[in-house]
Amino acid sequence: MKKKAKKLVSALCLMISFITTASACTSSVPIESIEYTELGIPLAAQYTDGVRARCPWDMILFENRLYVGGGDYDSNSGPVNVWFYDLNTSHWVCEGVVDDEEINRFCLINGSLVIPGTDPRGDVTYGQFYTLEKDQWKTTQSIQGGLHNFDMVAYNGMVFAGLGVASGESPIVCSHDGGQTFSPVEMIKDGVPIDTSKSALVRVYDLFVLNDSLYAAFRYGETEVTYDLYKYQNGVFIFDNQWYQKIHQIRYTSNIIGGKAEFKGQLFFTTGHLYATSDMANITRVILPNNEVVYDLYVENNCLYALCGVPQENGDYVISVWSNQAGEPTQFAELFRFEYDVPPISMVYHDGDFYIGMGDIQTSHDKNGMILHIKYKKE
Repeated sequence: MKKKAKKLVSALCLMISFITTASACTSSVPIESIEYTELGIPLAAQYTDGVRARCPWDMILFENRLYVGGGDYDSNSGPVNVWFYDLNTSHWVCEGVVDDEEINRFCLINGSLVIPGTDPRGDVTYGQFYTLEKDQWKTTQSIQGGLHNFDMVAYNGMVFAGLGVASGESPIVCSHDGGQTFSPVEMIKDGVPIDTSKSALVRVYDLFVLNDSLYAAFRYGETEVTYDLYKYQNGVFIFDNQWYQKIHQIRYTSNIIGGKAEFKGQLFFTTGHLYATSDMANITRVILPNNEVVYDLYVENNCLYALCGVPQENGDYVISVWSNQAGEPTQFAELFRFEYDVPPISMVYHDGDFYIGMGDIQTSHDKNGMILHIKYKKE
C-alpha cells in the first residue's frame, strides 16, 4: 500500500552543522513529502516471525526483475527461496531455492547472474556458487575447501572468488574456465607467501576493481585481527597497505563492507560509514550533514546514489537518498527523505524508480524484509 512520509521535526531539518574530513556536502530538504509503496516481504512465508533472515542483504536488477537476498548464515536459516519482483507484471515470483544458509550478495559474472555460496548446506568439501540458467538456479561445486564464498568478480578473462577457509588454506581462488575449476592464488607479504595456519579466521570478504586493477581485502586473526589490502599482480596478490586503522564499521550486514561502487576513478564503499579512495591507500571518510549511517550505494546513468538512515528517539528511522554526479566526495546532495519503522539495508535505482530493502539485524520486526518502491523524477 502507498503511504506518505511523516513530517520531520524542524530541529532535524536544521541540523546542518557538522565536522567532516572531506569538507561540507550539499544538503537540500525537499518541500514536498515523498510517497512510498510497500511491495511486500518476499520471505515472509518462509520466515514468519520477523527474524533477520528476512532481511534483504542485497538486491539487483536483472532482465527487468528485482532479485532480493535473504537468509542468515549465523543462525543457519537455509535453504533460502530465491524471489524476484517482476517489473513487467508487478508481481512477486519465487524462482526456486538455493541449498545455502544465506543469499548475501548477487554478482554479475560474464553477463550471468550469480549467487556466491555464503554457507552451503550438506557436503562442504567443495565451496559453491549458483548461476541463473533458463529461470533455474544451477549449483556448481568447484571450490575445494571454500566453505564460505563471500564475493566473486570477473577480471581479465578470469573469475576470482573471495573465501572464508580453514587454517593453512588460501582465501582467494581463481578460475580460467568460467568457474568450472578453481586454483588457489598465492598471497605475498614482505616478499614471502603469507602463513594462514595460525588462525581459524581466514577470510576475504570483498574483491574490488578500481582503475583496471584488482584488489582483495584480507581479514586474518582472532585475538589480534589484521585487515590488509592486497593487489593482484603477475598471477599473485601482493600486500598493498593496511586498512585496519583506516576504516571502522557500524555492523548492519554479515560482511565488513556493504555497498561498494567504482565511480569516476574512485572507489566509494560503506561500512555504515562512507569512504572514498582513488588509490586504495589514502582513504577519505565522507560525513553527511546529519551524520547519516550509509547503508548502500548504486550507480546508474553517470550518477552515484547513497542510501542513508538516522535513528530517531521514537524508534523510527529517517531514510534518505543522496546523489553525486561529480564524483568528488564533497558533492553529495540529498534527493528526498521519509520516515519508516526499521532501517534500510539495500537499494536499486532504475529510470526514476528507487527500490529500497528494509530490515533491522538487531531485532525481530514485522517490517523486516519489506521492499519499498519510490517514484522520483527530478524537476
